[in-house]
Amino acid sequence: MGRSQWKLLQGAAIVLGVSSQVNAQPFEPGSEPAEAAEQGSGSPRCSLVDFTVTLEPGATDEYHIAGELCRPRGERARTLQILVHGNSYNRSYWDFPFRPGRYSYVRRAVDAGYATLSIDRLGSGESDHPPAEIVTVHASAHAIHQIVEAVRSGQHRDEEDRRLRFRRVVLVGHSFGSNMAWTEAGIYGDVDGLILTAISHDQNPPGAPLTQQYAWLANLDPAFANAGLPPNYITTVPGFRDELFYHVPGARQAVIDVDEATKDVLPIGVLFDQFTTYDLTENIHVPVLNVIGDFDTLACQLPSCTGSGSVANEADFYPDDADYTQLIVPNAGHSLNLHHSAPSWYEAAQDWLRDHVGR
Repeated sequence: MGRSQWKLLQGAAIVLGVSSQVNAQPFEPGSEPAEAAEQGSGSPRCSLVDFTVTLEPGATDEYHIAGELCRPRGERARTLQILVHGNSYNRSYWDFPFRPGRYSYVRRAVDAGYATLSIDRLGSGESDHPPAEIVTVHASAHAIHQIVEAVRSGQHRDEEDRRLRFRRVVLVGHSFGSNMAWTEAGIYGDVDGLILTAISHDQNPPGAPLTQQYAWLANLDPAFANAGLPPNYITTVPGFRDELFYHVPGARQAVIDVDEATKDVLPIGVLFDQFTTYDLTENIHVPVLNVIGDFDTLACQLPSCTGSGSVANEADFYPDDADYTQLIVPNAGHSLNLHHSAPSWYEAAQDWLRDHVGR
């Protein structure tokens, strides 16, 4: 299958210029089905997992990464999705603590027969917080590479002493997590597919100035002032996440409020080498799905992705054998998982993964 560009329209994923369609949950803007109808097969079977990593090959300083492994009940998953959150989030982005039947990516993936491993990146959540300057995108990608090796080896175990062994490994990223995912895949070439979200190769998106205007040192924020963080960890100024990460007409205020209450920090080092990684997508030779909210001002030019056409040539940054596929999600901004339309792109992504990588 050659390159294709998809647009998510009224809940159906349509391949532009190709007469095929991927099944997805219908969605009418503003509608919110009852929680019971969103639950799928129920809560997945989950356990905590710890990994010990270094920041570069040959380094001796070791750091701890925390994660949660979730599997389908009653069947063995052969494909693992490693979920990598964006800046100022933690692993709860993928299993959001509000109406999980709608907003949890983890539940949708497990319902589709996949295992997920949502990690707290170094410098976030329950993982270690090294000196902020040394936690770069490249260092983070190297840490993720060590996790990929661990889950493939069959030697790593979860807190319940169950062995982790998967036939296929896919990286799923959000924003800077996508940047780290393509860096890992472009350097190490050890995964079977990529699902990138909320990212493009546009180095000057219109929302970028807001990320500086609405950022401040984490030790100034009431949520983190007593957390004992090293210097130069930053977070978002309270009350502005809606402007940064949302297409507000496509989201619910209660979700934005929970997002604010569960926000996290990021080490300043990830900002040092972000753009040095953009050429690495030329080295990716596995299937790539890129999912972007139509009103994501951190990935597209104004007035929108479709209105500006600014990501129409995104496939040119990948080789032909990456089989690049692009999904534009209507009525959504940067934090795709936290918009009404989240279930539609979740389901489309699982369908794409089944067809391009396998279960």
